[in-house]
Amino acid sequence: MTDRTEPWVVVAEFGAVLEADFAAATLQEAGIPARVTGAHVGIFGAGYQGYSMYGVKVMVPWHREADARGVLEGFVPDGGEEDEDLEEPA
Repeated sequence: MTDRTEPWVVVAEFGAVLEADFAAATLQEAGIPARVTGAHVGIFGAGYQGYSMYGVKVMVPWHREADARGVLEGFVPDGGEEDEDLEEPA
């Protein structure tokens, strides 16, 4: 195991606060502590859930990083890349 100096590590980044909140809630449901950080409050206030030009990060304790990445593997919010796999009606 590597020696870490930071207690929390970034496991995902999103463009919108709502997407990051959803990912963090998914991790928490799996029993992994998670928090959302970023410059998303700004002038819009604490309840803002939209897009951030700075990005929004999901962080977990360093010793749960591998577990968190496993849970989030393939996690794509609405409008993401996985939509390409869906067949369109003819």
